[in-house]
Amino acid sequence: MAFPAVSAGIYGWPVDDAARIAVTTVKATATSVVDVRFVLFTADVHSAFEDALAAS
Repeated sequence: MAFPAVSAGIYGWPVDDAARIAVTTVKATATSVVDVRFVLFTADVHSAFEDALAAS
């Protein structure tokens, strides 16, 4: 399953907030999915998601 970081950053939604919500939602959702990919196109968004994963 892939989740692009749509609307984060360029459209005004704070990247750190989007990353935190995406990571915590995926980790907290009961599912049989074994592979989740966050589709991140820039270094700053990648860094925000790394930080969110480290904090969760």
